Amino acid sequence: MANEIIQLKPHGSSQKIIMNENTETSHDNIEDSIHENGGQRVDPILVHLDVGDAEVDKGNIRKRFMDTWEYENGDSLNDEEQYLTTVACFIYNAHIVLDEGNVRMEKARIMIVSALTQWKKEERNKMIEKEKASDNPFKAFVENHQPQVDDVHTWRHFLLEHKTVNDKNWVYKMKKCWFSEFFIRFGRTDYIKTACGFDQIPWEARKDYIDLKLSNLFAQLGSVCQFDYKPAKDK
Repeated sequence: MANEIIQLKPHGSSQKIIMNENTETSHDNIEDSIHENGGQRVDPILVHLDVGDAEVDKGNIRKRFMDTWEYENGDSLNDEEQYLTTVACFIYNAHIVLDEGNVRMEKARIMIVSALTQWKKEERNKMIEKEKASDNPFKAFVENHQPQVDDVHTWRHFLLEHKTVNDKNWVYKMKKCWFSEFFIRFGRTDYIKTACGFDQIPWEARKDYIDLKLSNLFAQLGSVCQFDYKPAKDK
């Protein structure tokens, strides 16, 4: 049985739309497709989440992620914001589900950052291999990683400023943090520290030849974060 819907058009005119079972089914399929896009986006991260002996259903993280992704209109965001939103939504929903499974905050944080580390490990290892094979691994690291920092931590979302860039020191400062604003908006400032752990992954993988002095106030709801990279001192 068809249903008539009168849809108003600009300037007060109207048009009649005939809704039947076929159009309703088509609309439902579109909704399901949009919802599933979020699930496909988190799957490559979720596969690396090791919850140990905790009674945690990772399917619940996926479902919650899809709901949050849709709430954030993830499919309509640009590539940069989709990347940030993917990371933030994973952190947010993984923490919630792990907490429901009685996993303590710090332990959950380690699990989540580990999954994010494994997510891009293959790509990162290729870069590290080339850096270590170069005459100046630190310089090669800066050349490799600076474009990634610029692409992700844009002026619009982070107010990024490079203070020093050379073959012995790389310092950049951020006076705004998209991640902290996301978690503040969702009322979970305690998750900001997990996003900070995500930002430190490139250094964690290079500790044998990179030293980092991190001054991060965003986790304490401050207004600045500074990364100060130098070549690691001989052990």
